[in-house]
Amino acid sequence: FGSSSAPVFRLTETQGPALAGMFSRSIAVARRSTLASAVAKRGLGGAARGYDVYDPSKNLAVARSWLTGPPALSYSVYKAQCEALRLFVFAGVTLYLTVDLIRNPPRSSYWMNWRPDRVVMNFVSGFGSDPSPFLKEKLPYETNVLQTYVELSTTRSCYRPIKEPEADEEE
Repeated sequence: FGSSSAPVFRLTETQGPALAGMFSRSIAVARRSTLASAVAKRGLGGAARGYDVYDPSKNLAVARSWLTGPPALSYSVYKAQCEALRLFVFAGVTLYLTVDLIRNPPRSSYWMNWRPDRVVMNFVSGFGSDPSPFLKEKLPYETNVLQTYVELSTTRSCYRPIKEPEADEEE
């Protein structure tokens, strides 16, 4: 960087004014495009408006103005009021449903086994000495498969009692 190794261009007397005119036109076009981009702005509606979600005191003041104040005169004011109000509506509905579940729990067996106060117990029982869900020995059921198949395929019903096989009489 100490010495300049870039070639030096020397313009002749006829090239200088021609290049200066060309550069001045490109500079003017560049100025116009930057001015146009500075003025032109796409309004896509993605900008954040209103108070921050994490500032409940200001949102409460706007929500109160929706409930008790004069009606909003513009859509943007009405929208800000609705956005401030929805924070408190969401919190209120969530609190109400939680208290209702605690006071009146469902009576289903699913809820009795998996309700929130049994989470720790269900987790611990997963590491306990519960019996295995897999069979360790053959179940003691005896079924005559051929007779059951014949009975079901001829009557197409499983409501008829299955007859016991008759013992062969020896003579």
